[in-house]
Amino acid sequence: MASKAVRRFATAAVRAAPAPKVAAAAKQQQQQHHLELLLEQSIVRCDASRALATFDKLQTTDHAHGYSLAGRVPLLQRLALLLSKHGRPHEALRAAPILSSILRQAPPRGQADDRLQVAVLYTLDACLEQQRQTRRGLDEALVLYAAATEQQVLLDLPALEALLQALVDARRVDEAVVLLHNVVAQHDSVRPTERTCEAVLVAMMQQKRYEEVVDVIEHGRAHAVAFSPETYDVLVDLSQEQYTAANVERLGKFMEYVNDALRADGYWEEDDEDDDSDDEVGGDDDDDDDDDGVVFDDDEFDDDEFD
Repeated sequence: MASKAVRRFATAAVRAAPAPKVAAAAKQQQQQHHLELLLEQSIVRCDASRALATFDKLQTTDHAHGYSLAGRVPLLQRLALLLSKHGRPHEALRAAPILSSILRQAPPRGQADDRLQVAVLYTLDACLEQQRQTRRGLDEALVLYAAATEQQVLLDLPALEALLQALVDARRVDEAVVLLHNVVAQHDSVRPTERTCEAVLVAMMQQKRYEEVVDVIEHGRAHAVAFSPETYDVLVDLSQEQYTAANVERLGKFMEYVNDALRADGYWEEDDEDDDSDDEVGGDDDDDDDDDGVVFDDDEFDDDEFD
């Protein structure tokens, strides 16, 4: 009898062992719920600093698995939007990894909702503003751009042009070229223009990458980006400043491409150059003929009129 009682006691003890874990999980869940309420209140009050501090506490409530985003995406989107619009500089940058985490953990979607798109655009703008002021924020912007692209979040053209300009200003021209190729390939969605390409093209010309400039222009023309003579003029002016005996052949090929592109796009006719030359040669003759045809009458000016 005693042995049976011991076995029953041991079995009961084993069954009761998980109770502390259950209690700990319940306490953790209660703590998370309390912090989420505080986060909600901070967002409503537009208190970016308190909201961010509360979010940081939330991330420490589950050491084993981390703070789960499941069911909390709308709340965190609002947090990111608050940080990007009303946060201090270092707080605004925190919005980018929050949104990137949301995007990377979300299932693939056909089209992002408007609130997520707005949050991404505001956060990108905040990151690039910090990049302009403090030279910090470009990397966060690029990570967010990559995550948004994977989730098919449509970014508007001004945001993309600002990102391209930031890369050029940071002398990260190679990355700007890759990004520009991707933007141009999305022509049906964002409608890039020659202005979208200008900063990258100028940066490449300054690095004397003439062949790559041609490749970028051709890629744009293949995707319905129209280049006007004004854009070519800027590039040609740069090429003339870089003229040396060492690169005369490369520059000659570049100029030949520009002329061919202008003709192909209808800005020049085949005989425009000949016409210009003829005008220069014959223009003075016409003027001389006009002068020769003027006959002055000796009686036209009567001295008596001035008496």
